[in-house]
Amino acid sequence: MGKKIVEGFKNINDMEIFERGLFTYNPMIFYLWKVGVNLALRVSDVLNIRIDEAVDYLETGEYKSKDIKTGKLNHVKLNKNTKEAFVKALNLRKTKTNLENNEFLFVGLGNRSWSYEKSMTRQTVDRAFKHIVDMENIKIDIGTHTMRKTWGYMAYKKTKNIELVMKRLNHSSPGTTMAYIGITNKDIDLLVEELNI
Repeated sequence: MGKKIVEGFKNINDMEIFERGLFTYNPMIFYLWKVGVNLALRVSDVLNIRIDEAVDYLETGEYKSKDIKTGKLNHVKLNKNTKEAFVKALNLRKTKTNLENNEFLFVGLGNRSWSYEKSMTRQTVDRAFKHIVDMENIKIDIGTHTMRKTWGYMAYKKTKNIELVMKRLNHSSPGTTMAYIGITNKDIDLLVEELNI
């Protein structure tokens, strides 16, 4: 059996059910999700955010960092949901420990070692995402790339501008972006039906 391809959410109701379940399961992973899905970031980039950087992003209203995978500068304005997620994640950290500015923001607050030098792992996030979709019986092949794929699909659905989505995701071609976000012939058929000129 081949490896499953991770999908983005295409159904807002499923995503809202997932988010409610994720918040109940682990608020810190929920805030990580909100940052990742709103900024279209890879999980490695979200996990690498330190407390002083989050504070700086809130003060400037912008996320500015080099992508870990590509080394390219990633620069984007924060929206309301992203700001709220940063504030709540910072507040949650404050209730658990005395904060040092160079500590990672997204740590496993329930771990026995209380190690704040290390960020939460990609595997922890992936397991949490999978646990919630299983628990809520949501039909999606989820993984950490679901954050970026969801942003891409929702942005494309709203704007129908594949070049804009391609630019935000740092892809080199519209075809790559369409395949990545899961635009299928069914989506194209639906668009043709809806236009009905």
